[in-house]
Amino acid sequence: MSDKKRIKEQMLINRAVASIKKQLSDLENSRKEYIAAAVEARREGIASQYNLAKNAIRIVTAQKVVVEQMLLNLQLSAQIKDVSEMTKSFADGMKLLSGSITETTGSLNFDKVTKQMNKAMLSTIEKQAESEAFLGATENSFSAFSSGAIYNDEIDRLIASNMGAETGVDDEIAALERKIKSTKV
Repeated sequence: MSDKKRIKEQMLINRAVASIKKQLSDLENSRKEYIAAAVEARREGIASQYNLAKNAIRIVTAQKVVVEQMLLNLQLSAQIKDVSEMTKSFADGMKLLSGSITETTGSLNFDKVTKQMNKAMLSTIEKQAESEAFLGATENSFSAFSSGAIYNDEIDRLIASNMGAETGVDDEIAALERKIKSTKV
């Protein structure tokens, strides 16, 4: 259904609901007037007016019940229409998705993917071997370049002092984590 048509239908439904609610309000006002007339007639002792007002109250009350039923039927029908439209949209969406899924799985070629994956893995293994050879060569170059610049024991002390500093930081972080966990419990 087009948006224009849906909007037009919703406007008609809203107009009908508003009309019915106005009629209910008018009937309630009439009922109150007839009740007031019945009270006045009884107070003045005019039996014919009193009986006429009672009959008017019965008629207006019966009309009000019918109009309330009309309103309820209209509101329920509008809800059913909305759910039907939503169900249709859902079904259309599922149809579209299932077609897309079928198209996607139909185009999968696992043989081709397997061949490409094997080729990529072989290339990766070759590049990894080249990288290891390169790293070995650079390590040898750097060790030859740096020999004698700084003595091994100085390097060991430098590393040890940094390890102690890192351990202190790690201890502080662990203490904070324990504190946070204890406050959550």
